[in-house]
Amino acid sequence: MESSKENICDELKKLLSLQELDGKIFDVKSELEEMPSKIASIDGSLESKKLGMRQAESELKELQVKKGQKEIEVGTKEEKVVKYEADLYGIKNNKEFLSLKQEIGSIKADISIVEDELLALFDEIEAAQARFDTEKGKFENEKNAAESEKASMAELEKTLRSEMKALSDERELLSSNIDPDVLTQYQKILDKWGRTAVAVIDGEFCGECNMHLRAQIIDESKLGRHIVLCENCSRILYAEN
Repeated sequence: MESSKENICDELKKLLSLQELDGKIFDVKSELEEMPSKIASIDGSLESKKLGMRQAESELKELQVKKGQKEIEVGTKEEKVVKYEADLYGIKNNKEFLSLKQEIGSIKADISIVEDELLALFDEIEAAQARFDTEKGKFENEKNAAESEKASMAELEKTLRSEMKALSDERELLSSNIDPDVLTQYQKILDKWGRTAVAVIDGEFCGECNMHLRAQIIDESKLGRHIVLCENCSRILYAEN
């Protein structure tokens, strides 16, 4: 773009102001774009705590079912003992009497074994209950923390969207005062790099990509007759006077 040095310098200064504004917009936009993944991370962490609680609950329920089965087994065997002991009074044959007595003794022995198993189950259930209570406590704490963090993020998102609106309005006003051709070139470069399209020359180097600049490029930039691009990153070069 051919123009007077004054006009080019003026346009480049406007671009620097626009770039500062675009940097803020880029940061706000990036923060907004990161929010879904942050929320997903919070939910994922919460789900892992819920999984631990569910596993502990499942183990507890299995033990409680096993305990119930053992108690039914004991009850059934005790009923048999009561019945058989009642039957003893009606038996006249000594051999049958001794056989039934032996069966009663065997059943009582089985009952004793099952009762020992029940005692062990009571200890296992107590330990499982403690694990479940611990996991449930972890989940509740994590859930409360997650809800609080997500509420804070919702407030932050609201603030950021309001800030983005204000920055966009300011950008629209600032852009309207920049030469359309210069603005188009700037926008193409900005779309490529995301955050910066103008590089201030730092000594003999591009202030953005740190590429050493040829003396001719530096001189052309200082003359301000037209827009000069960095030969490495293609950003618009600006030479401070």
